[in-house]
Amino acid sequence: MKRREVWGSALIVAAALCTWADLVISEAYGAAARKGLLLYVGIPADSIASWFLIVALLSGAVGLSLLLPALICRITKRAPRRIIGWTIVAAAAAALPCVGLIFIFTALGAFGIGDTVKVTAADGQSVLIKQDGFDGDSVDVYTEHDEFHYKQAKSAPELSGWPRVKDQDCRLESAAYVLQLRCGVRTVTLHPEGGR
Repeated sequence: MKRREVWGSALIVAAALCTWADLVISEAYGAAARKGLLLYVGIPADSIASWFLIVALLSGAVGLSLLLPALICRITKRAPRRIIGWTIVAAAAAALPCVGLIFIFTALGAFGIGDTVKVTAADGQSVLIKQDGFDGDSVDVYTEHDEFHYKQAKSAPELSGWPRVKDQDCRLESAAYVLQLRCGVRTVTLHPEGGR
């Protein structure tokens, strides 16, 4: 086996493992979302899953480009080798627009088409503010649920629009069973026990 084939095989295995990780993380994120929770590990888990899918797409493409020519060259007869080679080139050209679209939307997910801002109070309590990435008119605030999950506490249309939440100086103040989230001149009152 040539070094090219070894690298191609290794990259295809890496692509398969990254695809599996993407599926597992996406399923965990979806299961949490069905319960009104946001899976957050430094960044939202759907962004982490998207990064795995980007690695899978890139390593799979490079792995195939290393492995397929080496395998086609092993075909001894000229006519079948050319037919198979041109068929693979045509299939790759046909698949390229679809894979390109998948890559673009995956990259948007990885870089976060919306904004998720974590704000921490002096006593260590924190909230996540999630704003959609298009016109910014949808803002949800999540309070801590457990180590890796935040529970949706409230929709906050008063924080929507421009400037975006990430560009405002948001502060979190905690008092007896109440959290006050201040972003600029606007204030949102939260009840961590789950009141909306």
